[in-house]
Amino acid sequence: MKRKFAGTVSRRLARRFVLGAVLGLGMLAAGFQGEARAQSAPSAAPAMPAFFLEDTSPAPLGPTVAAFRSAVEAAGWSVLNLTNMTGVLAERGFAVPPVLVFHVCSSVYSGELLGNDATMFVSSMMPCSVAIYQTSTGKVVISRMNSAAMGGMVGGRAGEVVAKSGRDMEDIIAATLKALAK
Repeated sequence: MKRKFAGTVSRRLARRFVLGAVLGLGMLAAGFQGEARAQSAPSAAPAMPAFFLEDTSPAPLGPTVAAFRSAVEAAGWSVLNLTNMTGVLAERGFAVPPVLVFHVCSSVYSGELLGNDATMFVSSMMPCSVAIYQTSTGKVVISRMNSAAMGGMVGGRAGEVVAKSGRDMEDIIAATLKALAK
């Protein structure tokens, strides 16, 4: 029985290693492919989906943060934590423009992924992170990983949940921007 358990653990570790390697190679390939396509003729095939998505806010930082928090709550999600990267780095002697990283969660998606041994491996991607930052020119940007596209790389039920979560996050961002446009 001990050998069977060790074999099961080894298979799980091997699967996670392969998934990690595939994701890493996918990100690397996406970076190279995006760079190559930027230099190619207009007739080139469509580029792979961006790994990160960004939207420029029509409002200053404060109202953008408030609208985002409101949209998160309205969607039934929660802000678990907020990391003020500007403050963290200031404590270490670095001066950067305002950068706030929100750690947001949908208990529906988290519960499904973490309640199943077969999908628990995506826990290292949780919770979802959304950054709202202000550039040195004063532009306010909402940035996040493209989870909807990432779900396709993860595959299986875990990938489906990650993709759905990503689509919901895009709805939250759209609601944030819509509220700020009024």
